[in-house]
Amino acid sequence: MTLKKLKLALGRLKDLLIKRSYFADKDKSEFRLRTYEAQIFSSIKTLEDFMWDVVSDVPSKDTRLELFTLLDNMKKTKDIRTILMIISRIESILGEIKEKDELNFNISKIPADLKEDMVADLDELKRCYEAKCYRSCIILCGRVIEVALHRKYFDVTGNDLLEKSPGIGLGNIIAKLSEKEIPLDPGLTQQIHLINNVRISSVHKKKEVFRPTKAQTNAIILFTLDTLDKLFKE
Repeated sequence: MTLKKLKLALGRLKDLLIKRSYFADKDKSEFRLRTYEAQIFSSIKTLEDFMWDVVSDVPSKDTRLELFTLLDNMKKTKDIRTILMIISRIESILGEIKEKDELNFNISKIPADLKEDMVADLDELKRCYEAKCYRSCIILCGRVIEVALHRKYFDVTGNDLLEKSPGIGLGNIIAKLSEKEIPLDPGLTQQIHLINNVRISSVHKKKEVFRPTKAQTNAIILFTLDTLDKLFKE
């Protein structure tokens, strides 16, 4: 079971961090320290892979987002004490996982002038997911979020970015919203950035082809649907 593997990976990482901390004080061997750091980096990468597989089993969308935020913070810091605290919080969250959300592609409220196009995209997203076309799913998620943010910007400013800045891109739309001091919940902004980062990996050519798993795609769809629901309710 992947959840069990994730918990074991957290335990292994914790052991490595404790050993790294011990040898930093007792053994000044540069080679030994570099070896532990390489093992810690590899362990965090494995942890990230398992996290993607487990996240769809977390019933709360807020908790899913917290897990990814904790993982992101873990990757950014080199402070062992901070990483150990993050591991402790992740372990606490994993202990509460009991059931899995089912994907529901219905959005409760969509502006009338967007409804036909948005419903068509969501229907296609569902078909792609059922057909296991996961890269297509990620790309569609980015598209519907772009449409929703364009609408959010227009509602507040009266300016149509699709007309004035076609192809502006998701990251730049978020920047434009910030420039105009258009409020977005911090958690919502984090979700949008996560969707965009995965979308970029799916669309742009890289040395290794990004092939999202079912669990990764499930998580991104859930974040997308939650984002749309919140944007259209505001």
